[in-house]
Amino acid sequence: MIEDLIDRYVKLRDRKAVMKAEYEASVAKIDEAMTKVENFILGHLNANGIDSVGAPAGTAFRSTVTSATVGDWDALLAHIRANEAFNLLDHRVNKTAVIEFKDAHNDLPPGVNWREEAVVRIRRAST
Repeated sequence: MIEDLIDRYVKLRDRKAVMKAEYEASVAKIDEAMTKVENFILGHLNANGIDSVGAPAGTAFRSTVTSATVGDWDALLAHIRANEAFNLLDHRVNKTAVIEFKDAHNDLPPGVNWREEAVVRIRRAST
């Protein structure tokens, strides 16, 4: 019974992986085509000095996407400490560091919640 369930699970996971790969391959072609259309429309907007253009199917408009990443942690942390600018950081802890602290001190750092949950994982048999 359990052996059959494990076999069934492995087969389902394999089928899911195949389906996902097929899906991602077909979607990649669509994404590529959409990117080409977006780039053409952005060029049109730029060339005409406009922020949007409408059509019966919808409206294309310019939007700004932003991203903030850390290039130099030492410089950033020095700035944060010197200016008490702790709002520049997200509020989360590093799980690996918490595990190391927990192992070393047999306790959690103050203010940290910990949750463990038993789950089932299934590994394919070596062939």
